[in-house]
Amino acid sequence: MNITTSITNTSLKNSDKGLVIDFIDLVVNFIEPDNYFGGQIRLTAEEDGISFQTTTEALQDLAIVKAKKLIAKAQVVVPEPEPEYVPDDPEPVQSEAPQSEAPESEATSEATSEATSEAPQSETD
Repeated sequence: MNITTSITNTSLKNSDKGLVIDFIDLVVNFIEPDNYFGGQIRLTAEEDGISFQTTTEALQDLAIVKAKKLIAKAQVVVPEPEPEYVPDDPEPVQSEAPQSEAPESEATSEATSEATSEAPQSETD
């Protein structure tokens, strides 16, 4: 398994000790030929003890350990499916018998040709 990490965000803050690291976000990816899992881990000075003296390699190690702990503590939660809505009065089923469209088509084409012939013509001087 290959594990890759990359720093995506950092934040600094002022404290009574001066400028300190607020947090560092890293993306941790666990990669196998057929499987992939990845996500973001946030390291903080209070929880993880990081500082300006923390090396990149140490940040990577801390992020991987924290990701593994999160995965190990995870619980699978499967939500209950929502019940389907069933109306009180179902709509009547319409018959799908073919209807004759020839008279409607002729009436529609006659109305269209009458409307076209009655359209006002523009005058040119």
